[in-house]
Amino acid sequence: MKISFVTPWYGEKIPGGAESACRKTALSLKKKGFDVEILTTCVKDFHSDWSVNFHKEGASPAEGLTVRRFKARKRDTRSFDAVNRKLIHTDMGRFKLSRSARPDASPVSKIEEKIYISETVNSPALYEYIERNRGAYDFFIFIPYMFGTTYFGSRAAGGKSVLIPCLHDESYAYLSIYRDIFQSSYGVIFLSPSEQRLSESIFGPLRREVLMGGGVDQDFASDGERFRKKYSIQGPFMLYAGRKDAGKNTPLLIDYFCRFKKDDPVNPLKLVLIGAGRAAVPSAFKRDVIDLGFMEAQDKFDAYGAAMCLCQPSLNESFSIVLMEAWAAGTPALVNSGCEVTRDFCKASGGGLYFANYPEFAECLLFMLGDAPARDRMGKNGQVFVRENFAWNIVTDRLSSVLIEWRDEHGSSPAAF
Repeated sequence: MKISFVTPWYGEKIPGGAESACRKTALSLKKKGFDVEILTTCVKDFHSDWSVNFHKEGASPAEGLTVRRFKARKRDTRSFDAVNRKLIHTDMGRFKLSRSARPDASPVSKIEEKIYISETVNSPALYEYIERNRGAYDFFIFIPYMFGTTYFGSRAAGGKSVLIPCLHDESYAYLSIYRDIFQSSYGVIFLSPSEQRLSESIFGPLRREVLMGGGVDQDFASDGERFRKKYSIQGPFMLYAGRKDAGKNTPLLIDYFCRFKKDDPVNPLKLVLIGAGRAAVPSAFKRDVIDLGFMEAQDKFDAYGAAMCLCQPSLNESFSIVLMEAWAAGTPALVNSGCEVTRDFCKASGGGLYFANYPEFAECLLFMLGDAPARDRMGKNGQVFVRENFAWNIVTDRLSSVLIEWRDEHGSSPAAF
């Protein structure tokens, strides 16, 4: 069985949950015996200029997979940014209220939607390759939903498109252009029950859909003392792991934590930030908020083991790899109750707490600081939850069975191909 994952950028060390899910799922299916390729652009990663072709065009091996790269075309960045600003600053409460009266409402105009999808990352050469060679593949798996590589690529794939959307409850998801790719895909694969429910509320019933879950590495060692010695960190700390930007809600986390320290200045708790980007920290709290930047995987795993808890403040998650990794290390979590995905995972696992505002955030921290046995129980609960639901062999078995079942349906539904 031959499949290809189609994604805007690809690499072993590039940051991002969807990027990690793509790479590791592809490698897991390869180990399962599937013939797997990657189709992507020459763009470096999400944080780079999407008009710049960083990688060399063509096919090359990577970790046992063939990666085929295609040049990205130049973009009208100015027009894209104007529409993107509108989407970023959409008042979702007001928008959803208007959408309840008009279900087909979009956050921006039809013309602006066209600008957005046309001037995001795109590669006409990639789409031509898919259309010309689609007979050689059983399926093209597109991840995530929101880029031109998925929108135009899935059209080129005809009835052979499968979507792993990594869908968030955000303004982009409500653009009318995405309804077609969800409803016309041969199948859609979800990472969490909350993501699947969100899709149904926006796009309605789909042709085929399956709840796969996300695979989580669990065979790592987590040495908290090694982390403390390497980075000279003493005392209890809360950990944040991920991009440091508004999309991940890190400004809110820093604001809440600084308020907590202002209210209780003798409390020894610190906030340690790891991951891409730099955080804006008020000068009065530079000693309490420690930004260690991007670090190698082993240091991240050690950080989980050293932390009192992981805080995942993001509202936009379809799974959250860092949450699952922290639980795999036996570390409890604190999440934003406004994110249905992470909140529901905490409820289902008993692996953490959630907050809706600053007073709840502060109470959660005080509870964790004051009750080590409860903290340990939550961490162990999370560890069992990840082991029983998201081990790679479990997730890969689910996905491989679905893909084989869908492939075997070809004879009974030739019109889809």
